[in-house]
Amino acid sequence: MKPVDGHGDRRERVLAALAARPGERVSGGALARELGCSRAAVHRHVDALRATGIPIAATRAGYLLDPSADPVVASSVMPLLVPPLAGPVTWTAEIGSTNDEASRLARAGAPEGTVIGSDHQTAGRGRRGRSWVDAPGEALMYTVILRPRVSPVHAGMLPIVVAIGLADALEACGVRDVEVAWPNDVLAGGMKVAGILCEMSADQERVAWAVAGMGVNVGPVPEVEGARWTPGSLASLGVRPRRGDLLVAALAAIGSRYEAWTDHGAGGVVAAFGRRDHLAGRPVHIGTPSGPVHGIGCGIDEFGRLVVDADGAQVALASGEVTGVDRR
Repeated sequence: MKPVDGHGDRRERVLAALAARPGERVSGGALARELGCSRAAVHRHVDALRATGIPIAATRAGYLLDPSADPVVASSVMPLLVPPLAGPVTWTAEIGSTNDEASRLARAGAPEGTVIGSDHQTAGRGRRGRSWVDAPGEALMYTVILRPRVSPVHAGMLPIVVAIGLADALEACGVRDVEVAWPNDVLAGGMKVAGILCEMSADQERVAWAVAGMGVNVGPVPEVEGARWTPGSLASLGVRPRRGDLLVAALAAIGSRYEAWTDHGAGGVVAAFGRRDHLAGRPVHIGTPSGPVHGIGCGIDEFGRLVVDADGAQVALASGEVTGVDRR
């Protein structure tokens, strides 16, 4: 939901009231008193919510949000957020790309911590122009605006910082064996459950702004052809947190890692990555702009570069794509 005006705000309050009473029928009169409007207005707001795909049943006893529904209600999330990633939060039923919208807002001066999320992206994308495919309402997809106080040469660490924070949050929500595959994939049970896309505007002196887009497969995952990692979901691992709860946990954990990095440097991130490094000690194949590199994964350096032992010589890769991992 996106509160663009008084009606949008009240509509979101209707959704928040129903979501706060899972499995309970709420009368139109009770909602009208809570919102300070007429029962007819409540009915119109419910119809508008249904039009966005939110399953709300109307019975003689009142309105009932389908127990399987998992809405993200921005007004319910925001009071639970903590600095440095404390909102504001905007959530829509559908958007082209959360990264594109966040980038537009960042250029216009939106503050650090601003979050743009959606139940469905029609033009979502991953690294190197890949498309991000989602089942509407089954993934947690959002982008947060950042204004890191680091030099551009150190900004390559940002995807790692975000990935480690997101992995921390997933673990806190009960997901086991969470790993990070350099630079931006989060795995659990050997399957990819989340992806990250960071984009930024910087010159030689400073980073003006950055956006970190994340997609977490909470529920069933659509089929994806040519995926580097086997797609998976939290539900397939036996864990299905509410999307709003996961968003709060993720922003808190990422904010903590982000603040430690900008305040104290990369040491803590490098160590945390080492504990979750999916490529460590494995033969890897990396496609780079100057050609393929083959070797053994040896972690990352203080700039976020992947270190590979290639025939006894350690090579640090600032950019590239993992094209294969030999299991052993």
